[in-house]
Amino acid sequence: MASENDIKVGVSVSFVYGSERVVGNVKEDRGPIGVGGRRLYLVEFQAEPDFEFKIELPASELDVLHHSLR
Repeated sequence: MASENDIKVGVSVSFVYGSERVVGNVKEDRGPIGVGGRRLYLVEFQAEPDFEFKIELPASELDVLHHSLR
């Protein structure tokens, strides 16, 4: 679990999507727009070949990757 201080635009993160752990990139800090003022992040990831998904997630659901998996 990452803290808000660890998450910056452009950083690689991992998170659970369905029953799998996937890797994505933070594209935008959406600000404190979540329930109770939680800060949300727009994360882009590829779950299927040739199709990128975008999802908003709070810091508590993200793990920052210190080494790129690409």
